[in-house]
Amino acid sequence: MLKAGDLVLFYHNERAKYLITLQEKGHFSTHKGNISFPEVLQKDYGDVVNTQIGTPFYILKPTLADLSMKVRRTTTIVYPKDAGLMVLQSFVFPGARVIECGTGSGALTIILSNFVRPNGKIYSYESRPEFSDNAKANVTKVGLSDYVEFFCADVEKEGFKQTGVDAVFIDLPEPWIAIKPAYDALKGGYSYVSLSPNTEQVRKTKTVLELEGFVRIKIIEILERELLVRITGTRPTERMISHTAYLVFAQKGQKPTTNSIS
Repeated sequence: MLKAGDLVLFYHNERAKYLITLQEKGHFSTHKGNISFPEVLQKDYGDVVNTQIGTPFYILKPTLADLSMKVRRTTTIVYPKDAGLMVLQSFVFPGARVIECGTGSGALTIILSNFVRPNGKIYSYESRPEFSDNAKANVTKVGLSDYVEFFCADVEKEGFKQTGVDAVFIDLPEPWIAIKPAYDALKGGYSYVSLSPNTEQVRKTKTVLELEGFVRIKIIEILERELLVRITGTRPTERMISHTAYLVFAQKGQKPTTNSIS
């Protein structure tokens, strides 16, 4: 049975879905009626609960995409379509040590921390205290705070406190200011990832990556379009998640050393 404190997704359709922490008493109000918490606590994931006016809602287990998309936002967030490839093209695994720079609202923090547990750690850097505090609350809400350490710092001036990490993720308006700190923090051969909305940002980022010693630089854009499957026919939807960001991937190459001859 479900219990108070569990996270559930009340789902009627794509326009009426709500990520909720269950309470022992009271109800959750929607425009389709109220959902009684005591009634929900007698059910399990996958069951149906009706509002007082008879509208059915499925009680679903939230996916990782649900958790990241439903954060309280103070900034734009990394979309699941981008986050999936960012994780696959980098070294994020159970036990990994990963730096994130530009915490924002914590959507990517939630995704990364889920993959490094139970023995790994996300070191999340943000220069604005109010954003960092909001991200902490979002990560705590989904039960992943044990795997994240937050830092409020100016990375351009102070750099990162960690070394020998497995991956660095940069989400800043000027990613190039964190490229040298990222190089210094990474293990040799390991992964750098950043995202930027504009081509001008990508051009400068690639140039600085090359100058700093990164190799295997790749830049990708992902577009997401859903299909409508109906009895009358199947076709793409009119709306889609098109451009969100350009993704920049690279790996740290060790700088050659000059051997003196005596």
